[in-house]
Amino acid sequence: MSRLQSYFWKQAFWPLVITLLALSTLALLTQSLSTLDLIVENRQSAKTFFFITFLALPQLIGIILPIAVFIAVIYAVNRLNVDSEMAVAKSVGTSPWQLSSPFARLACWALIAHLFLNLVIQPLSFRTMRGELLKVRTDLASQMVRPGEFVTPTLGLTVYAREILPNGEMSDVIIRDSRGSTVSTYTAKKGLISKSETTAMMTLRDGMIQQIDEDGEFAPISFVSYQIDLSEIIAADTNLRLKSSDRYLHELFFPSLADQANPNIYPGLIAEGHARLATPLYNVALTFLALAFLIRGQFQRMGYGRRLAVCALIGFTIRLFGFSLISASESAPGLNWTQYALPLVIIVVCLFYLTSRRRSGNVFNIFHRRASPVAS
Repeated sequence: MSRLQSYFWKQAFWPLVITLLALSTLALLTQSLSTLDLIVENRQSAKTFFFITFLALPQLIGIILPIAVFIAVIYAVNRLNVDSEMAVAKSVGTSPWQLSSPFARLACWALIAHLFLNLVIQPLSFRTMRGELLKVRTDLASQMVRPGEFVTPTLGLTVYAREILPNGEMSDVIIRDSRGSTVSTYTAKKGLISKSETTAMMTLRDGMIQQIDEDGEFAPISFVSYQIDLSEIIAADTNLRLKSSDRYLHELFFPSLADQANPNIYPGLIAEGHARLATPLYNVALTFLALAFLIRGQFQRMGYGRRLAVCALIGFTIRLFGFSLISASESAPGLNWTQYALPLVIIVVCLFYLTSRRRSGNVFNIFHRRASPVAS
């Protein structure tokens, strides 16, 4: 029996890996489109793009994992049915629960992995991603300069650079500064922006300052090195603000007093906390749903197309309804219990059916045609 169950477990494990990789890749490509616009607009490197995109992967896997488990179990059990391996196992007296237990164990391992992903990996990766996005948005060089374009980062200041080298150094720089009482034009062969937490400076080299003095005369001044203060251009808000997806579980259920007093934030934090705990249950719920449809019941010589279609439709509908419960809980905290109730009810009903010895008609068997029965 242990060899049979081990064989069944492998039949579902590898389809799960392949399905998870395929769906994650597709989701990652979709996610990367929004990141690509930000990276291109701020002229960041390909390394930064791939790093930020990779940090979004844990949340995507958390969304995809229950569906991947559901698809893998349906594929594996249907394959065993079509190849008559399931029928042979039933004919030698193997109970439905013994046939189901390898897939149930796989679902439980997926639940544990999903829970660890939600409680540890996702907030850690999203905090890191939020910090990287803040660096991109507050990158002073990308805000001020675009190669070959005149840019006005703030009122009274216009900057042009013919080229920006990979080390950040700019070539053939022109700056017109009218922020003070005197309008000055700076030209330089080289320029480099340096920044600290509170100040920002542009260092120009081998250039000239052109301005009109107080007597109304044109007064050009050559320089080897000159610095322009750009501190007022630093983004006003450089604090890292965490969203609900970036917080650990204790920060969701026990936020700061300011967050608790904010009716626009606090319900969403609580709903997110319950969602982190409830969504892993769908790995088991959808697995048991697939097992109830495909393991119990009569052997079908003509295939299981109708049963598969109904099972898939119900499974995807349940998962979509689960997402709607999360959204509803954000505006109505009293609905948070429903996030647990939906998957738990499915688990209990399907588990009762799988372990029951009765073979009477039921909701899982009314969707397929009758054929020669095999012990169920």
